[in-house]
Amino acid sequence: MKKALALICLYLFFMGFVSISQADEVTLKPLGEGKWAILDSGGQELGTLARVDEGAYSILPTGGQYLGIVISSGDLKLTGRHPVISPFEAQLYLDVFEAIKTLK
Repeated sequence: MKKALALICLYLFFMGFVSISQADEVTLKPLGEGKWAILDSGGQELGTLARVDEGAYSILPTGGQYLGIVISSGDLKLTGRHPVISPFEAQLYLDVFEAIKTLK
């Protein structure tokens, strides 16, 4: 009985982990020429993505400060002399970088 209960708890733990990881995916909704809205899996707007140059995109989180420019190689060019980003902004960058790959 204890083994069955442990297996059920383990299964629920992994299912919760998978559902959380799938919730982090973002989609890009076109707003105009070279501009997209960044939407989470629930349809909430997380920010705006705009093409700056060929293979370079700027990220502006909703209600936040300008995050920086994502280069097609995956580099994030931040503003300021000693830039610091929050965990939310770091996750946003990673999710947006994956979404940019679908644009090509």
